[in-house]
Amino acid sequence: MIDLVSQMAPPLVNTVMVQEQLGLALNRLGRSEQAEGVLQALIQLRGPSSESYGILGRVYKDRWKAVRNADKTFEARELLDQAIEAYLKGFEADWRDAYPGINAVTLMELKDPPDPRREQLIPVVSYAVERRIAGGIPDYWDHETRLELAVLRKHEQQATEAVQSALAVMRERWEAETTARNLRLIQEARQKRNDLIPWLIKS
Repeated sequence: MIDLVSQMAPPLVNTVMVQEQLGLALNRLGRSEQAEGVLQALIQLRGPSSESYGILGRVYKDRWKAVRNADKTFEARELLDQAIEAYLKGFEADWRDAYPGINAVTLMELKDPPDPRREQLIPVVSYAVERRIAGGIPDYWDHETRLELAVLRKHEQQATEAVQSALAVMRERWEAETTARNLRLIQEARQKRNDLIPWLIKS
């Protein structure tokens, strides 16, 4: 993808979609700082969007995971805050896009102590995904968003229904693996606070 961009004509290279995908590709190759630079420049030039900020949030989230696993506590806190703010700005840029919203509230739950803003945001993210589901054919990530919201709210029945709906439209195994990792992070954070979800442990 990166090689293809280098062969494109400048007007095409400078489109929002190409720059966003370039940032995503750079990040997946571990070229995090370059990805951040591309996305920050795009946002400054073209203004905020849910997609641009959503990918930027992913850049910071991946960095956070790396330093967290290396036990770099102070750096991890800073990167977690950066990821939250990027996802939050993405959701604020377009309230209809639940993707940056669910990432923001889930990461807020992982803070110690949890970010209190998540309590106000969860109903808004929930409304966004419900409207998307009602307006078309929902995909795996729509139901996955409902699942994470149900876990954050500790609603077992809603979580069970969301799992069933998600599995019915799952296309690739990695989708479920991604969901499992997210839920594991929530459970680990709550376990440290002695705020366990027994039914989530069983599942």
